[in-house]
Amino acid sequence: MTIEEKIEEYAETFDFLEGLDKMEYLVDLAKKSPGLPAEEKNDENRVDGCASETWVKVQGSPDDVEVLGDSEAQIVKGMLYLLSDTVNHHSRDEILALDEQKLLESYGLGGSITNKRMNGFASALQKIKQKLLLLK
Repeated sequence: MTIEEKIEEYAETFDFLEGLDKMEYLVDLAKKSPGLPAEEKNDENRVDGCASETWVKVQGSPDDVEVLGDSEAQIVKGMLYLLSDTVNHHSRDEILALDEQKLLESYGLGGSITNKRMNGFASALQKIKQKLLLLK
């Protein structure tokens, strides 16, 4: 499944949900997330610009990237799961092409998420992109 198809799949789900149901769905996604082990919750993986403590890790190869995320906030953790489920096992170039400002809108979450969370999500994607440039 392409990144665009995965985004569309989630967009259809969020389009079906209303109001707080969207937040409940993000919390459900957070419960699916494996998170990160304590030793990976470090300064190298910390996302600046998030209201809650948030971390992202990038591993794999330029042709097969895996993104892992974790946060103290369940909604943010759910958003990171949404992102990782969308981009995992795609190439670095495909992920670098994503627009962090438009991605939440593409999912259909633009009006449902606070500006702080939207900015935090954009910061997480920016951090992932920085790490992707170092991936060999």
